[in-house]
Amino acid sequence: MPAERYASAAGSRWPMGIMPAPGELLSSWLHRLAYANGVPPHYFGALLGAPGENWSARLDRALPDRILRLLGEHTHIPLEDIAALTVAPDPLPGLRLPLRPGSQQTCAPGRQVTWLQFCPACLAEDETPYFRRGWSLATRVSCARHGCRLRDRCPSCGRGLAPFSQKHLVPHQICALCGAALCKRTRPAADGVQRLERLIDDLLRLHAAGHRMAAGRSLSDLLGSACFQFGKQRMSIPRLPHRDRYHLFRQLTEERSTPFGTRRSPAISYWKRVAQAAPAWSGLVTSFSDAVLPRPKAGPCPTTAGPDLADLVQAAAWLHQKRQAL
Repeated sequence: MPAERYASAAGSRWPMGIMPAPGELLSSWLHRLAYANGVPPHYFGALLGAPGENWSARLDRALPDRILRLLGEHTHIPLEDIAALTVAPDPLPGLRLPLRPGSQQTCAPGRQVTWLQFCPACLAEDETPYFRRGWSLATRVSCARHGCRLRDRCPSCGRGLAPFSQKHLVPHQICALCGAALCKRTRPAADGVQRLERLIDDLLRLHAAGHRMAAGRSLSDLLGSACFQFGKQRMSIPRLPHRDRYHLFRQLTEERSTPFGTRRSPAISYWKRVAQAAPAWSGLVTSFSDAVLPRPKAGPCPTTAGPDLADLVQAAAWLHQKRQAL
């Protein structure tokens, strides 16, 4: 096996070390690490002691201590930095796209829910393409940076992502099942959809920061447990493919028809309140800036835009990584 031969030849430190990118998912970093060291991802799981289907996606959700220590020993990256790439412990378990135990590469194109989605524009712009942790959230349907719709499957073959099964030295922005590039651009998301998504993101940030709802209710459980009517079926957000989730968000914002069915529940009531508040929501960053920063004086408007919070956070993370590399 290639993994066994590599384990005996590489020694205590692997030849190539890859620093995680800001917001990167553990499985994405593992695929890039395997590729840089000349081992296809399909065999890299066996090298780590995690063979089987979906091996890297399973490590996103539960990273055993023995594998964590092995990665730290061979890459010399601090264990806490590696552990931070996972989604465990997960403050939003009810909203993660589910990882199916069986193979996803034989699923019916278009209708099967997949374990991860992505922004083609981000992959096209990245110096080294990588997959973000935020893309595993079912409430994320568009890219906050580019304003375009996400994808949850290859634009050529229509099947879900399977970079963990790649048996050749091919970067993971290439579909492991058909060999096509994943970077084909998508259409812009509707403004109402982006506003609803921004409000949900801000509510989830407050929840993850420790701001809990009254009576011990979990925000992620409320959002994730609500079932919406799709034809004759009632399905929750994480069980819907991206196309249906985006269509649902448009229904909620445009009020063209009600997807709630006839049942009433606290979860459905909460979704209705969020959808009603979304059109006037400008975002936590804007609200904070308006409350704290001095108002500009009267006069011509500046032609340059102010710094974006996401860009500042990414720049700070980049500087932190550079300091660690010194």
